[in-house]
Amino acid sequence: MRNKIIKTSLKIVLSGAAIYYVVTGIDFLLIREAIVSASPLLLLAALVFYTLSQFAAAFRLGCFFKYVPLNIGWRENIKLYWLGLFYNLFLPGGVGGDGFKVYLLGKYLKSPIRKNIGAILSDRLSGLSVILMFLLFLLPFIDYSFPYKKWALPAIPFVAAGFYLFLYFFNKSLTPAFFKTTMWAFVVQFLQLLAAVMILLSLGVSFNGVYESYLFLFFLSAIMGSIPITLGGIGAREITFLFGAQYLGINQTYAVALSILFYAASAITALPGVAFTVNPGAILKVHSDNNEQPKKFVV
Repeated sequence: MRNKIIKTSLKIVLSGAAIYYVVTGIDFLLIREAIVSASPLLLLAALVFYTLSQFAAAFRLGCFFKYVPLNIGWRENIKLYWLGLFYNLFLPGGVGGDGFKVYLLGKYLKSPIRKNIGAILSDRLSGLSVILMFLLFLLPFIDYSFPYKKWALPAIPFVAAGFYLFLYFFNKSLTPAFFKTTMWAFVVQFLQLLAAVMILLSLGVSFNGVYESYLFLFFLSAIMGSIPITLGGIGAREITFLFGAQYLGINQTYAVALSILFYAASAITALPGVAFTVNPGAILKVHSDNNEQPKKFVV
């Protein structure tokens, strides 16, 4: 318990330090002005795309659950996913939602903890592998001299193969889900890319050959935010945009504003998950109480 408190405290300190550095390293009034003047209609479109991406992510996780196997319907899966979204975003630790899902599945569906953890970890790695593929795809279009830049596109299939090998050697029962989950992961990231584009358009960023750089930083910040060194990725994403914009020669104000507005979209989307925190066991308890079968979950 003490170690957990220390780790969480360190994450809070690192997040606070990162945010402080961003705020003091750039004129925050310019960021505020850019956000306030952003197009509400385009921001709403970004919110819609992001919300749709989370439904797609829930179906991706459901594909893995199918091969655990877990007796869970699509409604229960979405409720469980949204509960995890809320906990991951609003509670310290960053993986609290995933841990709580493992607990609920074990308690009410009597599913082995190891298999539940394997499914959720595989789900996360599925998303990260596709993010890396998007990064490699964008890399050749960026006007910056990265080492081995010409090998970016040929490396994409190796990323997919690497994820498949991970499933084969560490979660073999989940390998049949590889193609479906990879497809859903592409849908998730494409929808989030559209959300980022809507935010850039709302800020007035024109298509003048720099969108690739903004989107590259967008996906890079997603990877940096997933590293558990800050509180839910807060600060890590903003630092990535701040330094990345400087190196790639794009507007730092718009880059940080993109990060802030995207985080706002994720927070708004996750907020309805609070409804399931009142009685989270009710999501799955019906199956343990009366053996009621959920509607078949097909993905």
